[in-house]
Amino acid sequence: MKNPIAKSIIKTITNKTITMMLSFIVISAMPAAAQGPGGEGHHPPKPAIDTTLDANSNGVIDAEEINTSYTTIVELDKNDDGQLSFQECMGKPKEREQQRPPESSGEGSGRPHPAPPIFTALDTNGDKVIDDSEINDAPTTLLKLDINGDGSLSRDECRPARPDGPKGGGKERR
Repeated sequence: MKNPIAKSIIKTITNKTITMMLSFIVISAMPAAAQGPGGEGHHPPKPAIDTTLDANSNGVIDAEEINTSYTTIVELDKNDDGQLSFQECMGKPKEREQQRPPESSGEGSGRPHPAPPIFTALDTNGDKVIDDSEINDAPTTLLKLDINGDGSLSRDECRPARPDGPKGGGKERR
């Protein structure tokens, strides 16, 4: 092509087309990257204490599950010492085996691992261990998380508070 104007127009159109295509690709990838590993609908595994208490796996810890909680959660005592450590309550996934109690951050992690509201509620003396007396008091203690007073614990009532949200997990009591 000998016409310099035509060459310039084709070059400009080609550059703009490439820029638009790259922009489209980058923008298209942003929602997937924001979702984290696993893509849409991915949630980190629930702590073992949550899944153990929710025996029927319906996402709600109902009145019967609360009433039998002291017998259910002892299943988490993997070392048979009569108490539940933070690690035992968090469960098996390999990355969780390395977690430390809520206030200590792992070296290089940059921030502490938050304790699930159920663990925090059951650990009434705050020593990062649920001892035998705290296990025995579990039904009464768990009802303190029942914000709406319906006798069961919904997903919102068992969920940790968002860093910018209300304290204590779930929605604030009004």
